[in-house]
Amino acid sequence: MQAVPILKTNTHTWLLSRAGQAMFSQVLRRAARFVFLLLAAKKLGPEVFGSYVLFLAIMETLSLMTGEGLTDFVAREVAKNASATQSLFNRVVAIRWLLTGIFSPVAVVTLYLLHYPPQLLWCATLMLTILFSRGPFAAAQGLFRSANRMGLLLWLEGTQAGVLLAFGTYGLLHAPTLRTVVLAESGAALAVAVVATLLVKATAGNGSARIAWRTLWKAAAIFNVFPLITNIYDRVDVVLLSVIAGTAAAGFYALPYRVLTTLQIIPFGLMAVVLPVLAAQMHLSTDKQFCLRMATILGALSMCAALVVSLLAKPLVQIILGGIYIDSAKILQVVIWAAIPMFINYGLNTFLLARDSERVFLITNSVCAIANIALNLVLIPRYGYFAAAAVTIATELLLLVQNLTIIWKRFAFLAVPQRLWITTGVLLFLVAVAQVAGRHVSPLLVAAPACLVFALVLYLDGSLREIRESMGPVLRSA
Repeated sequence: MQAVPILKTNTHTWLLSRAGQAMFSQVLRRAARFVFLLLAAKKLGPEVFGSYVLFLAIMETLSLMTGEGLTDFVAREVAKNASATQSLFNRVVAIRWLLTGIFSPVAVVTLYLLHYPPQLLWCATLMLTILFSRGPFAAAQGLFRSANRMGLLLWLEGTQAGVLLAFGTYGLLHAPTLRTVVLAESGAALAVAVVATLLVKATAGNGSARIAWRTLWKAAAIFNVFPLITNIYDRVDVVLLSVIAGTAAAGFYALPYRVLTTLQIIPFGLMAVVLPVLAAQMHLSTDKQFCLRMATILGALSMCAALVVSLLAKPLVQIILGGIYIDSAKILQVVIWAAIPMFINYGLNTFLLARDSERVFLITNSVCAIANIALNLVLIPRYGYFAAAAVTIATELLLLVQNLTIIWKRFAFLAVPQRLWITTGVLLFLVAVAQVAGRHVSPLLVAAPACLVFALVLYLDGSLREIRESMGPVLRSA
């Protein structure tokens, strides 16, 4: 596979365009998924929708266990030896298929032992066949990233999103059942697997180099550990809610949490597009200034999102999903506050990665995973989905404290600007006042002045200027 050449005279524009394509592929994936989940929730109801999101959580967890981390390995190896492209693709797919054949039956048997009904077991089995399609899809992503063919990632994500929305929407409008959404998921996964295989065959070339099976199995063990640890607590809450509190509880909780994860597009996009520009200016500033700027930008944006969502959650949920999901609105008003430490953590992790401190991620995320699972096991039986929402906030705060401590010890500065604490206090005051006022007038009437006041606060403390100065080079190069 031939990599796209980088012109030395236009490196800056090339970097931004590739980052923009990678970002848009993620935006496309998350936006399509979120739209489909909204439609599925509305048509299926909390109980059946809860079963659907349980299967999604199990599938995503098994995807990590069966080799999702090999995507990075593929990207690295092809960059070193492009003649091994086709061989690497074939063997990685084979390994993922073998692991899928081992772990999927274990998951179905576990559901059986937990006394899930036979019709759910059949749907779960069909859902887990998607893991066979994940092999070609993920391997192709690694190949295209390595060859700088980010545009092909858009083709893959567009195929999956288009098939899922087209067939899923048609199915839900005519036969809103769990089987319908599972078939739509399976069809979308199969379609993107076929497209991925064809694109790899068309672009891989005729290289004859081989990657040893022993090397691949060793990589599968190493490259899977970190993604599994860092992502497990993003999925375990839905599984625990379903097992302990019932599938309806998982259904009520899943959508608010998806709102939170969909908002991650914002820090992902900023780090993908803005970071190259800021990194080019590193010689003009210290690590401290660079880190504080990231924290300011991401903190301000997350606070805006938290303010808007917390004030408008109830009317938006009632309009889109109906009164049956009013509990989801209450959960959303709680879990959305995890966005603030989550956004800041995204920036701090990027900084640590840039400073070759990625090894600490295994420790910090292990601590968060253990704390998250333990707290959920203790609190969900008593407080249900509100416990899961509170634990999500606590987990992100725990990660933030760890990141701040590590940066303090290694680089001798506090990575959060003092003005951000003041802004947080103002935000909490505005929300409290708005919640009281919302009992007497429409939340829409309350949200508008609250957002204007907060925007004025961000302007006065210089946060808006930081955002404008950081985005300026990107906009001018567009």
